[in-house]
Amino acid sequence: MGKIIITESQLKLIKKTFLIEAVGVPENIMESGKKLFKIVSEFLYNIDSKEENYSTNINDVDLVVSDIVFDEINLTINVEEDEDFPYEKPVIGAMGVGNEFGFDNGILLQINRESTTINLAINFIGPEEWEPSDLYDEFTKEKVKTTSIMSHEIMHRFNKQKQRTDLIGRGAEYQVYASSGLNFGIPVIDDFMRHSYYIQGVENLVRPPEIATRMIENGITKEQFYEFLTNDETYVELRKIKNFSYEYLIEQLYEQMNRIDALLNHGGVDIDGMDEKTKINFVLRLVYINLVNAKVDIFDKFFYSASEQISNMFGGLFGGTVSKDKDKVRNKFINHVIKYQDREMDFFKDECERFNYESTKLMKKISKIYSLIPDKKEQTNESILNWDLHQKLMEKKYGRRPIRTSYNFKK
Repeated sequence: MGKIIITESQLKLIKKTFLIEAVGVPENIMESGKKLFKIVSEFLYNIDSKEENYSTNINDVDLVVSDIVFDEINLTINVEEDEDFPYEKPVIGAMGVGNEFGFDNGILLQINRESTTINLAINFIGPEEWEPSDLYDEFTKEKVKTTSIMSHEIMHRFNKQKQRTDLIGRGAEYQVYASSGLNFGIPVIDDFMRHSYYIQGVENLVRPPEIATRMIENGITKEQFYEFLTNDETYVELRKIKNFSYEYLIEQLYEQMNRIDALLNHGGVDIDGMDEKTKINFVLRLVYINLVNAKVDIFDKFFYSASEQISNMFGGLFGGTVSKDKDKVRNKFINHVIKYQDREMDFFKDECERFNYESTKLMKKISKIYSLIPDKKEQTNESILNWDLHQKLMEKKYGRRPIRTSYNFKK
């Protein structure tokens, strides 16, 4: 086979594309994050009345990510008022992109719907006295950070578009931390739950473009990279997760015994005569039980069709019976999530080890975005007025260049 000759510009393009995909940052995603930031900003800027919900459809967009073009945005803004809200102005509580999917009873897998639409929801939380302009101000006050979150959200949508099939169980395990509403009122358990969400595989995939966007938008140079990365909020969070050990969890539970007592009392547990170690074991068992129940609830919601759900409720009286193959899939998932039954402490030990492993792996991956920083090489056009003095100065600065007797480069 003969050699393939390509131009220098073609080589640069190939290297750039390969490099971007290799570090988990698809081509053009940062540019699309900036476009989406502008779209949302303009919509918020034009809001002039107080409502609980706002929505718009924009069907002339062009958000390119690698080989996919998203050409439509369905944007929903929700504002939730809280009379006990501690701040004067609303803040962004959460953002998310929707993903439509079904379940294929033939291959027993989740099928993600192909679509070039991004359904983006932004949820604000604020006091009862807020103004429409507050929403725009909050969204745009940290432009670089919010733009990076736009890249983050587009990456979620891109991943689902690329991955046509998935396991229902994987989604259930993610959603239990993202949107189940489990709150135990014990600070270190809340940290554990947040870390579990943060380190999910679904979230790990979107971290590199998020941080890369902040890096590029802030104009970080290679000399500034280490300081930038080690102070970036995502990297700092990953370092906390890495250091969250089982020993630390137990130590903090002993420090938060008043919160443990409150939770057990709230649950109607008789704690008279219980020592602190027994209370801690009891609470961790409760956390595990509630996680398992929530995972199965979410799994069933995703897994069963409407007719199957009705059939389950009424013992099969109205048809829609579930196949044996589907029963096997569900039982397999239940056996997976309940495998720590009667040894719940091992769940927390293993999870803390997973925290360390996954966060370390992700920090290494994120560090590769260094390669996306462009090299800055300068050429100087000098007017040499005194040749001899200039050559002496160059020799003093860079050393005398050796005189070679043969060519030392490869063609």
